[in-house]
Amino acid sequence: MTSEQRYLFDLTGYLHLKNVLNAEELHQAQEAADRYIRTPPDALPTGFEADQGNYTHGFAFDKALEVLTMHPMIWPIIKELTNDKPQLVGGSLRINTHEQRRFFELHSRREEDGCLEWPRYFSKDGRIYCDDLVFFFYLTDVRPGDGGLVVVPGSHKSAFTRPDNFFVPDSEGTDPQPHPAVVNITPRAGDVVVITEMLTHGVLIWKPEDRDRRFLILRYRPQHMLSLNTFPEEIKARLSPETLELIAAVPYYHVKEIVKSNHGTV
Repeated sequence: MTSEQRYLFDLTGYLHLKNVLNAEELHQAQEAADRYIRTPPDALPTGFEADQGNYTHGFAFDKALEVLTMHPMIWPIIKELTNDKPQLVGGSLRINTHEQRRFFELHSRREEDGCLEWPRYFSKDGRIYCDDLVFFFYLTDVRPGDGGLVVVPGSHKSAFTRPDNFFVPDSEGTDPQPHPAVVNITPRAGDVVVITEMLTHGVLIWKPEDRDRRFLILRYRPQHMLSLNTFPEEIKARLSPETLELIAAVPYYHVKEIVKSNHGTV
């Protein structure tokens, strides 16, 4: 991580990385995502499933999406925040359309039961350690006023519980009124947004009727943390040896071969 990235992530709990994907990488990822989306559910390969805008295991559908899991622009960040012990625990493709008309209420991992045990977020010796990370690879543009991801900067380190009436929708489920503490992030296609799951975040209703919001969600935790969301054998069979190592849960003291490079490859 650069010193600016480290400072901003610690300060706000998120990063907005612009132009992570070049034109060719973006084009190939967009085409791969479109193929998944347009494939009839009964024609999808075994292990894949489409359900109300959620396309499971999207990262494994095509190599153009799989390579994003260790993209060289994000790989150093993943390594640092997991203390060189990365594990990919999820990678779904998502779509928001105006037809869904749903506001996803604010939430964070730190508000759930068991948050005293995990996830952890702390800094020591000039490094940040984080147990639960999410990388959003945007495949379409989000413009001001469109809706989409909202965050409460700095909330990942809040010492107080969020009030029940803070930034909540009305009885009809429409978006809450704007609040100065809540930021709507508006990435362009090819950008990546990184958050810690301890950051309070939600999703505004998607408003454009002529375009949707498409993005790949990649979730990472330290390699020694077991995940309940294991990958089916049919999905594993599609992955490169490097990606198989990335998804593997191994002891804390083990050193994965993939972390020996600052330029991850698939």
